[in-house]
Amino acid sequence: MKSAEKNIFIFVIVGILAACSSYLPEERTHWPVNPAEMHSWQPPDETTLSARRANQLRLDVLTSEIEILFVNHATLSRQELAMFKSMLQIDPKINEMDSTYNRRIESEQERKKRMEKDLEMSKAGFLNAEARLKKIMATKPPIFFSISDYNSAMKSFRNGQFKKSLQLFFKLTKQKPPLFLQDNIQFGMGSAYFRLKNYPKAMKHFQIILDDYAQGDKRFISYFMMGVIHNRQGEKSRAVFLLDEALRKNPSKKMRNMINHLIDVINDEPTHAAG
Repeated sequence: MKSAEKNIFIFVIVGILAACSSYLPEERTHWPVNPAEMHSWQPPDETTLSARRANQLRLDVLTSEIEILFVNHATLSRQELAMFKSMLQIDPKINEMDSTYNRRIESEQERKKRMEKDLEMSKAGFLNAEARLKKIMATKPPIFFSISDYNSAMKSFRNGQFKKSLQLFFKLTKQKPPLFLQDNIQFGMGSAYFRLKNYPKAMKHFQIILDDYAQGDKRFISYFMMGVIHNRQGEKSRAVFLLDEALRKNPSKKMRNMINHLIDVINDEPTHAAG
């Protein structure tokens, strides 16, 4: 099953950057339970094992296609690079602002000295000016997003260096990335955790996409990955429930076909306890 799901993962990941999104409703506490899945584990016979292997191969193909989609489409386009370069043109204005603030700081420092010497100045006015001075002096320079770090994170993921990719994606979250890349970064972190088999953390990042980036293009691909994880953990009913919910939110035709395909694979797979 593991190699099959890896291929599902790859196929969904390039659709990553092309789909639209909304958000997952509030966490459900009552999931439908299929009585046939409770206390029903039986040692599988050869027919059952053969069916599982066939489903595993189908899952492998889908996961591989998902990963290829992510790697190919998560790279910055020329238009996105142009947008980012245009953002960098504000640097001179920022430098000018820094110079202005420095002059203001020097001016406030001189004002403080005058206030200290002015016995007629009220104590309340002096403390107020000192507080404003501290606030100005505490101003920090802006942090710039690094295209190099983003491309390195994507390259590390593509080369199977998932731990390194995670470190770079996490660094990017501290660099105030452009809005159009924030859900990419969250999906990259979720996908890396998935490949490292850390499913709780993978689910956390996919859920962030559903909750915080409802207008982005990673909503349905995140539903898909959460369905894969629930199925891998033996939670077939929960996986199908989430995937059906995604279908009700009107995904694109391509994404709808992929979700339906995954549902078919899950339903065709013999019921067994998660191992």
